[in-house]
Amino acid sequence: MKQVIRGFATALLLAGICMLAFHFSEDPKTEETATASAAVETVKPSIDNMKKELEENDYHVLTKKDYDQLKDAQEKTPEQPEKEEQKTFTLKLETGMTSEDVASALQKASIIEDASAFRTYLDITEASESLQVGNYQLSSDMGYDDIAKLMTK
Repeated sequence: MKQVIRGFATALLLAGICMLAFHFSEDPKTEETATASAAVETVKPSIDNMKKELEENDYHVLTKKDYDQLKDAQEKTPEQPEKEEQKTFTLKLETGMTSEDVASALQKASIIEDASAFRTYLDITEASESLQVGNYQLSSDMGYDDIAKLMTK
């Protein structure tokens, strides 16, 4: 049985070697590839045709001089991000208020943007279970972490 398996393995090895030899010794150009490459013709459009095609597709074609002027103008006047007005709010946290009540009040006062996200943050960090009754000065530039730490002291 051992000799049969060796003979079979040797035959497979020889067949593989023969296939590799034929593969690398063949002429790479066959009739199919020769006719296929002849059918593909490289066409280089003129500059005017390219500009026309771009303008038809709602692109703007600029000369290098126009582009440089536009780039210089943008560099001279960088856009200044609008600073949001900082808002302050005094939150009166009373007995029986839930994290949902707190988040809704903060959203109404524009201290936070998303009440459900803040409530989820309180639940995940388990701060909703340790909210302390009291008055808290909050501002719109505070993050969720700052607000939660302040109300759980």
